[in-house]
Amino acid sequence: MTNLTTINIEKIPCYCSIGIDPEERKMGQELLVDVSIDIDSSSAASTDDINNTFSYVDIYKTVQKIGTSKPHSLIEALGEDLACALLKHSLVIKAKIKVHKPHIPYKEFQGNVSVEIERSK
Repeated sequence: MTNLTTINIEKIPCYCSIGIDPEERKMGQELLVDVSIDIDSSSAASTDDINNTFSYVDIYKTVQKIGTSKPHSLIEALGEDLACALLKHSLVIKAKIKVHKPHIPYKEFQGNVSVEIERSK
């Protein structure tokens, strides 16, 4: 029997080289990332063992690694890279990523920008 469990981590800060303008990518900026993953928690539920789940710390480290690994022009591309990386974990069935870009470098722009990507195996 498969036990489906959703793990949610919200507002993970990640300093990234991102933007369509080369100067924006060079300066970098802090993004906030929400991660929601569905995992098969059958083993974790029966053993109560951290080795049988995808730990919050490892999810956080994955976001940091992917977010800082290379420059991105678009938050859509970063979200896709994050989803693909998380889906590589054997227990992950579905990954939903929301990337917030709270600081748009245009003074007349008002509001919060985000993209949400959902991918599954």
